[in-house]
Amino acid sequence: MNSSVSRTAPVGLRNNVDAFSAGELARLIVDNVWLIVGIVAVVTGLAALYAFAATPVYSADALVKVDFPQPNALGQASKTPEQVVPPTLPTEAEIQIIQSRSVIAPVIKKFKQDTSITPNRIPVIGAITSQFATPGEPMPAPIGLGSFAWGGEEASVGSLTVPAWLEDESLTLTALAGGRYRLTDPKGRTLLTGAPGVPSQANGVALTMDRLVARPGTEFTLVRFSDVKAIERFQHQLKVSESGKDTGVVQIIYENTDPELARAIANGIAQGYIASHIAQHRTEALTTRDFIVGELPKLHANLTQAEAELSQYRTASSSMQAGTEAASYLQGSIEFDRQIAMLKVQKAALESHFAANSRDVQTVNSQLELLQNAKSAFEARFDQLPASERRSADLTRNVKVAEDIYVAMVNKSNELAVTQAGTLGNVHIIDTALLPVDPVKPKRPLVIGVGAAGGLIAAFLYVFVRRLWSSALENSLAAERHLNLPVFGHVLFSDEQARLDRAQSLNLQPAKKGLSGRAQQTGAERITGSPPRLAYSGSAPQDPVLAGGRFLLATDGYDDMPLEALRGIRASLQRQIQDAPNNVLVVTGATPGTGKSFISSNLAVLSAEAGKRVLLIDGDMRRGQLAAIMKQTGAGGLAEVLAGQVDVNHVIRNTGVHGLSFIAAGRYPSNPSRLLSTPRMQQLLDRLGELYDVIIVDTPPVLAVSDANLIASLGGSTVLVVRPSAQSERELEDTAQSLDRAGARLIGMIFNAMPRRRSEKRSYGYAAAYAAASAPPPQQHGAS
Repeated sequence: MNSSVSRTAPVGLRNNVDAFSAGELARLIVDNVWLIVGIVAVVTGLAALYAFAATPVYSADALVKVDFPQPNALGQASKTPEQVVPPTLPTEAEIQIIQSRSVIAPVIKKFKQDTSITPNRIPVIGAITSQFATPGEPMPAPIGLGSFAWGGEEASVGSLTVPAWLEDESLTLTALAGGRYRLTDPKGRTLLTGAPGVPSQANGVALTMDRLVARPGTEFTLVRFSDVKAIERFQHQLKVSESGKDTGVVQIIYENTDPELARAIANGIAQGYIASHIAQHRTEALTTRDFIVGELPKLHANLTQAEAELSQYRTASSSMQAGTEAASYLQGSIEFDRQIAMLKVQKAALESHFAANSRDVQTVNSQLELLQNAKSAFEARFDQLPASERRSADLTRNVKVAEDIYVAMVNKSNELAVTQAGTLGNVHIIDTALLPVDPVKPKRPLVIGVGAAGGLIAAFLYVFVRRLWSSALENSLAAERHLNLPVFGHVLFSDEQARLDRAQSLNLQPAKKGLSGRAQQTGAERITGSPPRLAYSGSAPQDPVLAGGRFLLATDGYDDMPLEALRGIRASLQRQIQDAPNNVLVVTGATPGTGKSFISSNLAVLSAEAGKRVLLIDGDMRRGQLAAIMKQTGAGGLAEVLAGQVDVNHVIRNTGVHGLSFIAAGRYPSNPSRLLSTPRMQQLLDRLGELYDVIIVDTPPVLAVSDANLIASLGGSTVLVVRPSAQSERELEDTAQSLDRAGARLIGMIFNAMPRRRSEKRSYGYAAAYAAASAPPPQQHGAS
């Protein structure tokens, strides 16, 4: 049965479809420009809504200067300035002190930041309505939503004390009639009731409300934070940093929704830090001075004793002045003894605060050991000194050392007394915080700009990912790469056909249509000057068959771009049909809804207009629609011929289009596949092939039934009609493989009902302009 059809090489399928190129991505974006614009508009709108509905946050900042520390410790007076002054400012340490609990905890207590009360609002909507409310004048609530706050409410807490198990829990405070309130726990149990300005206490809870202005029934969320949680929340709103590297200027920034509170807290932290710093210095000075005051009597006694011993020795030995060598010994030993004595005093001060094995005490011990070893080495050089001179030098040294230590301690005591009474340390406030005018959050232009940019990125990603993961085939380039089949043309979605179908569904008669059987000229006849012909022959408009028929674009519609595309496809197929084993062109599709009947019927009309003898056969004996399209009855057609009930000459019908004949599907048989499997179909095509130049057969979808494979195996050429988004790449692949296994000669594809893409707008413009230029000018009517 298939001997007359030469087998062709199987269709080569590609499993690795090439990735998007830059040009394809650009076309994808242009084609979905309105979707992208819509996404960007929505995201930008949401960003703008947030920018204007979010509660503004204000920032206040104070500046503190950190200087080099003033030494108060014992023994530092004898050091050089390079030893006393540290190489860098202690800014980092001071920043940590500012953020410490000892500084911020009193500020939290003072400004009641351990308690929070917020009105319950509907998200977004409540924030928007509150922007239009006047503080102190609560807005009315919609029916059924009286428990929510809508703007204008005011509530402030004077003090709140709760048991440990209610800390960090959300309590509900409900405004009652008469200005009173009720406080309930998370389980809805009433804890206490009261009125603003009057302390209330019950169930371990003590609450004083300073102010409450709200509609009766309005609910607020009241939270008493634990100390740890309150400090954590406070630190999230506090920023402390050095303003410039190694400047010693520390910036204290605090953010709050209340600008007055933000300024007060920023200044409170700066002042609290300064007060804490001064208090620390005072404490250190007091401790050190108390130790010195306690040591002064002992040091004075040592000085007195040393002076007495020196005086007695000089009197007894009649020695008033040491020689040159003794003077050198005296000068060196005085310095050693003075440093050793100062280290012993410092060690005694440290041992009153630290253990004997602490690092500071061990450091002093090491220094003492080094000095004593150096002193022993120094004294060994003067062993030959006469005993009298050496004794005089030792006594003079003792007096000098005792005097230096005593004077140094008196001076240090006076210095510490001044420090203890003073109000200055090595830090001080440069600038106090001012009242902020403009909020720092949200930055509306920035939020809207970021929203627009984010929307644009999201739109691009959505379009790209949707296309990447979509199984539907939407363009011919992907089909050509995947199936290695040529595409003969792209037929745009016909607005004219859609208009005609809508008119038919409303039982209307569009203007300038051939429903009355009047003579009309097609576009080709107008150009060539051929005489007018009937658009079709057959019944009048009143015929019920015609009234239920469908419109054919090639005969009933105007010339437009889809028709021009069909003419190009007809020309491309003509060469393929000439090279085929026979002149049978099978038009099929992978799935229903691709428009194969539209393509086959219009190709048949256009081929006939080109001077060909054309036979159009409706091979879909299950749901054939060509009879309605060609304004014919469905009974008496291919089914009856294959069943042997009638001869083919009795079912070939005249369509009214010169050169075009038509065979309907006939009455739908119970088993069309059995009829197509008989030799009669092959014999019928061979017989008709001698009478016509082209035979176009419209078949059912390949994946729906086997009829298409049976007919395609007999045809010389098979063309696959593809409609964007009507079938997936996998379905096209299965269709091509199925036709190949059946022995069909699949020559290519026709893309039908292509949407008008913005990326191809220039091509449409060229075609429309050329068609308009080639149309005949309108007739000029003279005056009658």
